[in-house]
Parts: sequence; structure tokens; C-alpha cells
Amino acid sequence: MTRRRSLAGRLSRALAACVALALIVMVAASTLVMRSWMLGNMDSELHRLAQRAGEHLDVEDAPDPDVEDAPDPEKGGDDADGGARMAPQSGGRKPRPGGPVLPGGPTGPGFGGSGISEGTLQYVSEDGESAGAVVSNFAVKYLDERALQILAGVPTDGAPHTVRLKGLGTFRATSQVIDDKTVLVGVQMDSIDDVIFMLVAVEVGLSLVVAIAAGFAGRAWVRRELRPLGVVRAAAACIASRDLADDAEELTRVGEEATSGPVEVADVAGALNSMIDAVEDGMERRARSEAKLRQFVADASHELRTPLASVQGYAQLARRDIDEASRTQALERISSEGERMASLVEEMLTLARLDGDRALKRDNIDVIPLILDALSDAHVVAPDHAWELGEAADVPVLGDEAALRQILTNLLANARVHTPAGTRVTVSLTRAPQGVESDKGAPASSMVTLRVADDGPGIPAEIRDRVFDRFVRGDSSRTRDGHGSSGLGMSIVESLARAMGGSVRLVDSEKGTVIDVTLPAA
Repeated sequence: MTRRRSLAGRLSRALAACVALALIVMVAASTLVMRSWMLGNMDSELHRLAQRAGEHLDVEDAPDPDVEDAPDPEKGGDDADGGARMAPQSGGRKPRPGGPVLPGGPTGPGFGGSGISEGTLQYVSEDGESAGAVVSNFAVKYLDERALQILAGVPTDGAPHTVRLKGLGTFRATSQVIDDKTVLVGVQMDSIDDVIFMLVAVEVGLSLVVAIAAGFAGRAWVRRELRPLGVVRAAAACIASRDLADDAEELTRVGEEATSGPVEVADVAGALNSMIDAVEDGMERRARSEAKLRQFVADASHELRTPLASVQGYAQLARRDIDEASRTQALERISSEGERMASLVEEMLTLARLDGDRALKRDNIDVIPLILDALSDAHVVAPDHAWELGEAADVPVLGDEAALRQILTNLLANARVHTPAGTRVTVSLTRAPQGVESDKGAPASSMVTLRVADDGPGIPAEIRDRVFDRFVRGDSSRTRDGHGSSGLGMSIVESLARAMGGSVRLVDSEKGTVIDVTLPAA
């Protein structure tokens, strides 16, 4: 299993790496600047030494011939030390056989003389012969043939060059031709290298300390900034540990500590709170749906219980030894109650299909012929009512013809059942008034209003708010004859209108009942 690494650890390591990289760049840049500055100073010193060498090195000044060139190795000489021979500390010195002389002793104006500092390199070549020496440990060391050959190869352009002599170190040297002789002077660079080494060592050490400190400080800072995520995690864990199916308590939300923290953390906390709101809303809607379902089942059971009891009673009566007229009446009642139950079951199936978001057709429908057919059917069923066509705008409706027929049938049946004889029922079709919109937010200009109005007694005030709920009736009695209401007609109207992209509402009126069904225009 792959080991999981924390975000704080990864961010702190990344911060330390960035700091270390920045420090490395700074060390490199400062080292280059320091080296360039020291080389510039050294080159200035070389220029001064070159001028002095041209003034004081004279091949015609011969040293004392009685002075030995160098001490005997057995007496402490260092002839084997890096290609150099030791000169005496005072007095003159013997020139190289057959070659040019280096005038002046260690205290004179020449090699090792006054003004010549430790680590100074001097070289002279004339007529094919050369000699050279370096001041080391406050003594003059003469160069061997190998070192002289290296110095002879230095360009005589007067520019600074870096020369490395085995056993003597690295020198910054400049060579030039003066009066037919080649004169070279140099300064040892070991001091520069030592300074640069110490500078790099100190800077690298400090960089490591700073990078490590930055890593720990960054880790602490990141943990502090990400602390609100712990609150988010705790809230999510609390929700995950609860049984959302049975737990009706309010879910725990993320507090202000997280929502007011860094933007990223606040966004996560806000998203979690939004999710909790959506979960609670879904739980509430589920609870309402379950309650409605339980109520629906209870009401349906009660509605079916009455006709079933009637069927059972009349069936028992028909089996008795009764006259033919009574038996015929019992069978008619059984048939009537069976039709009532079939109608009730059909209405409940219609609602179930609509609750399941059954797709309806989207055709252009001429509504006026459907209104005329519905009014004609209502007149045949209830000739004691006045059925009239009001304002009829020639505006087609976009929807399902069968659903629209059922809406008209249910609205007229509701008016017929709940109003007395002589009631005037008017059906009209107009453009939707300004400010009316569908459930989908369509503007009024694209909507049509189908209105069914009567001048009957109206709907009781106690049920006006629930008139489109299921099994809601003006008469609270549960016992019905075959012509009674099931309490599902208006619910079916509301569901069909919503399925076609419209809506239905009960209009306030001084007399009677006015119901508007708003549907999309074609």
C-alpha cells in the first residue's frame, strides 16, 4: 500500500526546495561578483607591478658571483620543492649560467626587494635565455625549466592571464616586452581561492540552515492555514456517520472558522454547506412525499373500502331468497359500485403515471372545438345547468390533446357535482394576462388561459388552499353515491397542466368559483 503524504508536508518541502534554490542562485551570483571584484583588484595590482618591473629589472646589473645560487639540499635547501630553488636572504645572488641576471638582492629593487610582497612572481627572458622566481614564505624561490617553459608560453599582450605552476600554486600574471626583453609579473591567486572557498562554505552553511528553518516554518504556517479543513472534515464525517434515512435532526454545518478562512478553504466549506442544504431539502421533500404517499394510500383504501362494502352487502343480499325486483336492484348497485371503483382506480393510475414524469405529446391543438365538445357532453349529463362559451380567442395551444380533453372534462365535472341546478358555467379562452408565467418561466405573451367559471356557492374557505391536493372535497363525507366526487379530479387537472408546461390556480372571486389553467401557446 502506497504511503499517503500530507499536503502540509509536501507544501513545506516544496517551500524549502524553492528557498534552497533561491539561496543557491544567490550564492552563485555573490561568489561570481566577489571573485570578479577580487580579480579586478588583483589586475590593478598586476598593472602596478608590471610598471615597477619595467623600471627596476636590468640585465646589466650582475649579482655577487661569490654568492651561491641556493643552499645545499642537505643543509635545508628545497630544490625539490615544486620546481624552485631558494635564494639567499641577503646580499647578491649568482645568475643562471649563460642567462640574464635578475639584479638586486632580496632587499634591493629587484626580486624580493622592497615593495615586493609575498606570492609575487617575476620572470625575465632575453636572447633566448630566461630566469624566474617567486617570493614564498618570505624567501625567493627560483623556477625550474618546466615552470619557465610554462611562463614563456604566456602571451605578451599585457593582459591578465591565469597560470598554474605545479608545486607553487595558481597565479594571475601579465607578460609584456620591454627593451627587447620579456618581462612577466604575477600575483598568487591562492588567497582569492581561499576567500572564495570560505565565502561559499559560509553561504552554503547558512543556506542550509535557512532552507531547513523555512521548511519547518512553512510546515507550521501551512498547518495553521489548513486548520479550517479539519473543521470541514469533521462536518463531513459527522454527516457520514448518521443514518439519513431515519435521522430527522438538522445536519451539522461548517462554522465561520472555515467559511471565513482562506479563499480555497472557504470555497470548500461553502460548497459543503450548499451540499448539506441540498441534502436537507431532499430529505424534507422525501419526507413530504412519503407523507403524501401514506396519506394517498390511506385515502385510496378508505375510498375503495366503501364501494367494496357496498358490493359485498348487495352480493349477500342477492344470494338470499328475495323477490326478483330486489335481486335486480342489488345487482344494479353492485354494477354501479364496480364502475365507481374502476373510475377511482383509473384516476389513481393517471396520477401515478403523472408522478412518474410521463412524457406528453407536444402538438398544436385548436382548443375551441374541444371546449365545444366538453360543453355539449356536460349539457347532456346535467341539462339543469347553463353551459356557455365565453370569450374564445383563436390561439392554438402546444400540448397533448387527450390531456387537454381530460382537463376540460374534470373541470366541468367539478362544477357540475358541486353546484346546484340552475348554475351558470362559462368556459373562455384568452391570452394570459400580464405578469402570468408558467412553471418553466415562459413570458405571458406565449401563454394562453383557459378559464372555467361558475356562479355557484363557491369553494369553502377552509379548503381553498388545498383544493388541488388529492382526496380533497367540498363535502368531507366519505360516503358517496355513484355520482359523487372522488377528490382526485382537481389533482389530475393540476398534474396534467404542469406536465404540459403550464399551471393552474384558483382565482379569487366575489361569487362562485373561477379556475384558470395557463398553458403554453403554439
